[in-house]
Amino acid sequence: MKGMRLLAGKTLVEHTLDIVKSTKHLSETIYINSDSPIWGELADRNGVAFYHRATELATSTSMIDDYLYDFMCNVPGDYLAVVTPTSPLLKSDELDAAWNQYVCGDADTLISAEEIQTHCFLGGKDINFSRVGKLPRSQDLTPVIALNFSLAIYDYKKFKSNYESLGWGVFTGKLDFFTLSGYSTIDIDEEKDFQLAELAMRQEVLNEQLPKTYSDLVQHLVDNQINTAN
Repeated sequence: MKGMRLLAGKTLVEHTLDIVKSTKHLSETIYINSDSPIWGELADRNGVAFYHRATELATSTSMIDDYLYDFMCNVPGDYLAVVTPTSPLLKSDELDAAWNQYVCGDADTLISAEEIQTHCFLGGKDINFSRVGKLPRSQDLTPVIALNFSLAIYDYKKFKSNYESLGWGVFTGKLDFFTLSGYSTIDIDEEKDFQLAELAMRQEVLNEQLPKTYSDLVQHLVDNQINTAN
């Protein structure tokens, strides 16, 4: 029921629908994909199509590869863009930019991601810097690409072929990544994420800007626009 929770007066799914409807390239045919008829009612309210997924593809153990393949087998198309409702601060121009990157490139699959430019370890091993020697500056590091799946674009034929031959499809063929930043990277998984999204929505959409405030020890420097860079 996460997608039905209200954020700034609208459900998470409705925020996503509004974003997709505002795009230049992804708004022609929009589906909500679910096993519950409640989502069909929401689809009707918002003037979009509804795909009634089989119950066995909507359990806690269901894999995205399986229900994307099911959708592609039953809804004709050439490409599928999947936009998750847990990223309600995505922008329509970002989705259009991602589509343009996809059609202008040679990738089979495009997935949204965030660049993490800090000192990273995996399994106890440093992966984008060397722990031997002085600490490198974070701005000099090669960013680690962390997938967030706010958006993914698939080629129908290649996805289905890969799934039918190998049993999986999400990482079909040559991959490309579309980098998101700022509030667009907020992905709601837990309650704390929702609270963060609520605050961000107030700033981003409702334009509730928080004033900059400083300690009285430095306020006079700010008031007099004194350069404190070192």
